[in-house]
Amino acid sequence: MERHEKVTEILYSFREVNKYFYRQMWHHADEMGVTLVQLQIMKLISEEPNMSLGELTQKMNLGKSTVSSTVERLVKAGYLKREQSTEDRRVVILNLTEVGREKQKEGIEKYHIRLQKLGDITDEDAKTLLRLHQMVQEKIKLNGDEEN
Repeated sequence: MERHEKVTEILYSFREVNKYFYRQMWHHADEMGVTLVQLQIMKLISEEPNMSLGELTQKMNLGKSTVSSTVERLVKAGYLKREQSTEDRRVVILNLTEVGREKQKEGIEKYHIRLQKLGDITDEDAKTLLRLHQMVQEKIKLNGDEEN
């Protein structure tokens, strides 16, 4: 296989796998009654409680107005709460509510059920896949990416 053809095939393969994961996430969010962006926000805040809107906007890599309006809908739905930071009274931090934590927990369980067939991959194949993914990451990493 020519070098150019090999690179094209690798890129196509990753694009296809990414497409299937995205579809699964979209269906998953739809089943939960939220949007993909709302689901991602809830996941980030569950992993890093007490996050400010600015930090969330940066991590989401979206515009502040998009994140702000999505947060507002999650607050109205009872999944998120805004609180004043104890460290800086000018900063408002975001946390999941109890209902939001339950929704997040339910979401994780449903997502794992949705992707449970990945568990059929043998341990040996999974190790090989992960090793190859690591190799691809190292080959395409740009200078400065190490900081992210």
